[in-house]
Order: sequence, then structure tokens, then C-alpha cells
Amino acid sequence: MWTELIVNLDLPPNGEILLAGDGAADIQLPVGAGQRFDTGSVVLVTRGAAPAGDATAAATGLDDDSLDLVVLRDAAGSVTHLTDLLTEAYRILKPGGGILLTEFDAGTLLDSRPQRYPQLILSNLHPEVGEYLVRRHPRQMDIAMALVRAGFRDGDAYPLDFPIGHFRDYETYVDSVAVEGWRGMDQISAEDLDALLEQLPGLMKSVAPAGEFFDVEPITVARAYKPN
Repeated sequence: MWTELIVNLDLPPNGEILLAGDGAADIQLPVGAGQRFDTGSVVLVTRGAAPAGDATAAATGLDDDSLDLVVLRDAAGSVTHLTDLLTEAYRILKPGGGILLTEFDAGTLLDSRPQRYPQLILSNLHPEVGEYLVRRHPRQMDIAMALVRAGFRDGDAYPLDFPIGHFRDYETYVDSVAVEGWRGMDQISAEDLDALLEQLPGLMKSVAPAGEFFDVEPITVARAYKPN
């Protein structure tokens, strides 16, 4: 999916790229040339120098107009921080450079049913998790407006179901949830987590009675460009 999203930006195939956010280091790029530097906070693919060890997505320390692409994956944290990220991205992008941003779509999750998104079970049992997710992940409209305010043009934002996995039985799914976690699972106590995992096989029987299902989660994808 990442390959398709990035290729669709139609940017130079040998560009210099910054990635930031949750799991950014795991993204395998279909474009980019040069050495890959990972500071733990940001990943930079460049023919130039490595970023400073204390670089962040909101304060990269990179030169103005120096990158072809910025990828932000669940990097916002809040609407305020999103503004800081986009301001920095706009500064370091070359004219004509692009930004690709994905954020978990908490609003779509909370308005749906566990049959579509099983991880909604967590927010149904612990409403404070849903409240946390809404604060943590800006809405599609917030993202689109923040891109325009930062100066980006020719942008679009749209919903997408991100594939997590195909599961053939409930126990395998419970093992996956225990290891990979659901969004916001770190907001509940260890005792509540143990209780949830114990109940989960029975809960999943009502959510996916066939015992085999695909798990997905809703995300917002946004793309835009710095004017030439």
C-alpha cells in the first residue's frame, strides 16, 4: 500500500525523503536514493549528511528547500502539533515537493461497529480510550485545513481501510492483539488488559461468527504539494 501511495505522488524517483511517526522506520520505500539514516525520531533517505541525533519531525535541522518528499505516519499527536509538523515540512521541501500524511481515523472507528473494526471493542468497553484517540488523531477535515494553512496546494484527503491481517481462528487473533496491540490499549491498566484478552475469544464469536475474518483499521490519507 505504501508503494502505491508514494508512486501516485508522481515525484522524482531518486528524491530525498524524510519519514516520521509511528512505524516510519518500517516503511519500505519504492523511491529514493542515497543512504538511509534513522535517528529514532526521524528517518532520512539522502545523498547529503545525516540529520542531527536530536532531530524531530517538527525541528529537523535540515536546509530550506532540500527534500522531495515528506512522509508522516501517525505523527500528529494533536491538531496543534500537526500544525508544527506541516510548517517544518513546508520549509524543508523543494518547490514542487510533496507531502504524504496518514492518520488513524478515530471518528470513523467510533461511528462504526465491531463487525467492521474489531478494535472498537476496546473503546466500547473503555470509553476513555475512544476519547483519547479522538484527541490524539486529527480528523480528515482538520488535516485538510492544516495543509492549506501551511501553504500546500493541490491536496486531497480521503478515508482508507488499512489491512492488518487475515485470521482463521479467534485464538490466533487474540495472540496478535496481545503482541501488536490495539490503538489506545496503553491507556488501560494491566489488569483491565488481562481481563480483555481473556474475554476476547468469546467477544469475537459474536463479531465474526464464521471464525475467519480480515482485520482492518480506518485511516485518513492526505497528499499535497509545495507550490513551484
